[in-house]
Amino acid sequence: MGYGKHPDKVTRRTFLLGATSGLALAGVSGCGGGERLGLRPISGPPEYVRKKFTGKCVEDENPKFAVPGRYPGRVVEVQNPLSVVDGTIRLEPVRAMLARGMMELTGAPDAVQAWRRFFAKGDRVGIKVNPVGQQSRPDRVGVITSFALIMAVIEGLRTAGIEQKDIILFERYAAEFRSAGYENLASRELPEVRWFTSGIGYSPTQTELDGHTRDASGNVPERDPHVLGYDPEVFQTLDFDSPRHSKNDPLRFQSHLGKIITGDLVNKIITLPVLKDHRSGGVTIALKNMSHGFVNNVARSHNGDMGPNDNRCGDFIPAMVSLTPTRQKCVLHIMDGLIGVYEGGPGMWNDTWGTWEYKSLLFATDPVAMDHVGWDILDAERAKRYWAPVAKMGKSGVNRFGTEQFVIRQPEHVEIAASKYQLGVFDPARIEHRRLAMTTA
Repeated sequence: MGYGKHPDKVTRRTFLLGATSGLALAGVSGCGGGERLGLRPISGPPEYVRKKFTGKCVEDENPKFAVPGRYPGRVVEVQNPLSVVDGTIRLEPVRAMLARGMMELTGAPDAVQAWRRFFAKGDRVGIKVNPVGQQSRPDRVGVITSFALIMAVIEGLRTAGIEQKDIILFERYAAEFRSAGYENLASRELPEVRWFTSGIGYSPTQTELDGHTRDASGNVPERDPHVLGYDPEVFQTLDFDSPRHSKNDPLRFQSHLGKIITGDLVNKIITLPVLKDHRSGGVTIALKNMSHGFVNNVARSHNGDMGPNDNRCGDFIPAMVSLTPTRQKCVLHIMDGLIGVYEGGPGMWNDTWGTWEYKSLLFATDPVAMDHVGWDILDAERAKRYWAPVAKMGKSGVNRFGTEQFVIRQPEHVEIAASKYQLGVFDPARIEHRRLAMTTA
């Protein structure tokens, strides 16, 4: 498929992970990271034995909640070497991968019927994008929810009878949404699709329920109509705050769910997480895309610059995802694993390495199973490049450069989400990981 070269259109090269101009990967996918910096151990790469996901999903046709949903424990992976070429994500292969993955997840005879397992005319669908790993330098590639995947998902929804006016794109912060290029994508290619965020941008305390930051006088300099704020009635209370919080702030122990999720704007949500490691959470895939992307006051979960032990992602992430509106509305998770981050996530925090072309999309209704499979993929790639597993990183573990912020990274949030909150299947013996290879668009 070819988008033309007209400057007012999204060309094929602008599908490069949300970049606004065509960029090459600059050798990132082929460089080993650790070994390039003289970190190759004498004994060779760290041993890593891939998890054996040997389960068999039993479909639940009438699940109590959308999370873990209709296909608990099932994760479908579709890989296509043509999906990323020289750092450019190609729309046509992504379309084909999306159709194949939806059919395999649902067992439907065609892609249209697969989409109709989840959506019907009249549904109001929110698509949660992830802009956090956008490019930090003009000569680098970002790792965010790709333009190609967004376009293909919207096309799929249209086949199920969903009109563009009933589709919204959303994210936590308006500033990141815009800087990742999503506003431009919507205005150029999707004129009827609206977009909203919960907040205007990052704030140190993050307890402003209207989503707008204040000046020194306590006033809001300018209100953004795309910013909807947080629901004062729907929140999770946990017994820790941030050192940045005033002890007089009554909201410092609460994280409120965004009005995008709690209100009538959408009745179903698709999340489009990305395959990345994380300095505090260990991995950031489906669960963290919901926890830290849906609520306010998230910085209290990882105050790395305020004290080495203040990392509570293991508790925070599953507690936030367990909020009822999230469990009721998040019907489908499609992981953008076209290009992943094996070290340096969730942003692009390494100068010349840390990403690789994985060339896969993953599909699930169960975010726990998806995250466990993604965690395994990340650790396997790390081992190839002479990095320890994410759970062994941290100040008390492997800390090669002195850049670890916490005593230990905390991917245990994935297991806690299953054992304490019943948000999905964690046991590898109960997870069904179907892997499919495509070689054409």
